[in-house]
Amino acid sequence: MRPLIIPVLLAILSSLRAFAADSPPQVVIAIQPLDSVKAERLEVVKKGLEEAFGLKVDLLTEKPLAKDAWYVPRSRYRAEKLLDQLNDDVSGKYQIVVGVTGRDISTTKGEHEDWGIFGLGELGGRTCVVSTFRLGARGADEKQLRERLRKVAIHEMGHVMGLEHCPQQGCVMHDAESSIATVDGESGKFCEKCKSAWEAWLREAKEQ
Repeated sequence: MRPLIIPVLLAILSSLRAFAADSPPQVVIAIQPLDSVKAERLEVVKKGLEEAFGLKVDLLTEKPLAKDAWYVPRSRYRAEKLLDQLNDDVSGKYQIVVGVTGRDISTTKGEHEDWGIFGLGELGGRTCVVSTFRLGARGADEKQLRERLRKVAIHEMGHVMGLEHCPQQGCVMHDAESSIATVDGESGKFCEKCKSAWEAWLREAKEQ
């Protein structure tokens, strides 16, 4: 009976290869720490994204923030420059790259040339960045800061998936308008409309 084992194994391997070829590619997210970030906070982002989207998340090795992102007048980093850094530095095998930093970040908002923010996502693009710098506001303890970080990371990744701000109160895509109280008031989950939108994005991404 032993001579039959090899043909059977070869047949099984052939079937597995055929299944892999027919299966859609897996969407993989990368978390890129920028400068030093506590391991526990990075784990919160990783677990939060995995649970929210059901996708594989890789945690990459820490990198310094791009020097050209430094904004001298306000002593902080321009978020859009960090998005450029993430696009340039992180392997193209990752469909979405989430930068995480403890440094203060900002962008231009309306009439404000330099506006401090919790995070910034490239709408319909590939990258987003979140900062813990402002998430300890109002005397938040570490547990509350981590919960805020989880919500902001999910929110910014939603932007990368093409979702704009949602008018529904409680939806994680609701515009925080730079208010930490709004972040606290969010459920951390998507409303049905937003959930359907990112699921459609995911189906399309798997077909590409």
